[in-house]
Amino acid sequence: MYTKEALLSSNKINPVWPTKASHRFIKKILGTGFKGKIEESGDKFDLLSRVFKKAGGSWRGIFKGGSSKDIDLLKKVIRVAVKRGTLKKKSRLV
Repeated sequence: MYTKEALLSSNKINPVWPTKASHRFIKKILGTGFKGKIEESGDKFDLLSRVFKKAGGSWRGIFKGGSSKDIDLLKKVIRVAVKRGTLKKKSRLV
């Protein structure tokens, strides 16, 4: 059995967590765009997904054809969430 911490520490996409395709895609964007410096949470991913859909984004567009408009919108939603503090940065141990 995997612990949540072990699953989150891995840079690879894990088939066990997150279970939703939208969460895995958000995790991938966070890993590439923010270099893993953001804390990951299923609740926050659900919130990002709802905001993305309300803003006119389409998960179908992303998963069926990789619509650049939808991907850019999702990146913008994530950037705003980080800027407003909805997504917290990981604490640095110095």
